[in-house]
Amino acid sequence: MVIVYMLLVLFGAIMLSVPVFGAMGLATLVHWLDEGRESILLIFNQQTMSGLTGFTFLAVPMFLLTGELMSRGGITDKLIALARSFVGHFTGGLAQVNVLSSVFFATISGSGQADVAAMGSVFMPAMKKEGYPGGLAGAITASSATLSPIIPPGVIMIVYGATFGVPIAAMFAAGLSVGLFLAVAYMLVTYILCRKLGIPRYPRAGWRERFRVFKVALLPLGLPVLILGGIVGGIVTATEASAIAVAYALFLTVFVYRTINLKTLVEALRDAAITSAGILIVAGVAVSFSYVVARRNIPQIVSYGLLSVTESPFVIMVLIFIALFIAGMFIGRTANVMMFGPILVPVLVGTLGYSPVQTGFIMITVLGIGHMTPPVGGTLLTTALVGKVDVLDITRNIWPYVIVDSAMTFLIILIPAITETMPRLLNLGGLG
Repeated sequence: MVIVYMLLVLFGAIMLSVPVFGAMGLATLVHWLDEGRESILLIFNQQTMSGLTGFTFLAVPMFLLTGELMSRGGITDKLIALARSFVGHFTGGLAQVNVLSSVFFATISGSGQADVAAMGSVFMPAMKKEGYPGGLAGAITASSATLSPIIPPGVIMIVYGATFGVPIAAMFAAGLSVGLFLAVAYMLVTYILCRKLGIPRYPRAGWRERFRVFKVALLPLGLPVLILGGIVGGIVTATEASAIAVAYALFLTVFVYRTINLKTLVEALRDAAITSAGILIVAGVAVSFSYVVARRNIPQIVSYGLLSVTESPFVIMVLIFIALFIAGMFIGRTANVMMFGPILVPVLVGTLGYSPVQTGFIMITVLGIGHMTPPVGGTLLTTALVGKVDVLDITRNIWPYVIVDSAMTFLIILIPAITETMPRLLNLGGLG
């Protein structure tokens, strides 16, 4: 009966617009009240703080700061020029540049919201000027922004790995495969949509021009090489790589390009701190919530409940897909992973036999679909605000990308090799 009370408090608080970390905290307190323990708040605070003492969590604010510095330092212009030289001649040239630029920016920021803010403000006015319908411009921008959490150094991968004990290097290696696969799929969908509308493309750039813009973008492109090469190669940890990334971003923006002054630096520090605080407070409360979920055997109860409905693993995964999709429409990706992870990770790994890495990407990709859909999809709403386009107009155009994301999720469910090949080849762990 206590579990029922916990769930009622959890979802009741969320429906009353209590922040997710507060809802999880209140649900956790129900357990301690039932236990009759003294100093309930002291125990809760100790567990919450213990969740934030992990060395890996230090990577979150530093990667966010790296993204802020590179975005404010004008690095996006160099990446856009590089993308245009390679894919601008495809049908829907500017739209293709939008997608590829998001891939480049994802290797710097790790945040979908940052991607929309940086890329949407540049591409959406330009796309509308070139004759793209506003809704289509918004749909392409919103969908390509969802690549940022999937491509290293996606913050959600760090949070998932640090919380559930999955090697960050394995998550990054798998994320590179999934992210590039999705990017190619987005570009194919964009090609089809733009061809139907007769949208123009840019003249093909020569190799001399490509080499020129590549040289200009070479230093910014060195950042993801440092991050991925260092972590996957086992040279540095994710936290150490994040510190190197901040130093490298400061070196480029302050000393090489001189595009950041003291005022801009303070703004970048402020925004990174605010975003980090929002992520880490959820992660801290999630540790206490996870402990209570395990103590109450909730994963086992959920497993028995699902198996009583059907014994088909595929049907169970469809039910989980629907539940996460709906949750993603209302709540942010990080909060959802922290809230549902303690329940679903043991079910998917222990009962259904998925690897921890595969489980992580099942959750991350499904929740990303919710981010692209109304009524409260975070990326969708941010895109509408940045591009000054009606949400319904974007929604009417975004469904082809939602279908692609859904298909990708089921491929991840059905074909473990999509997420497991790179970690296995590099012997990074996280597969059992």
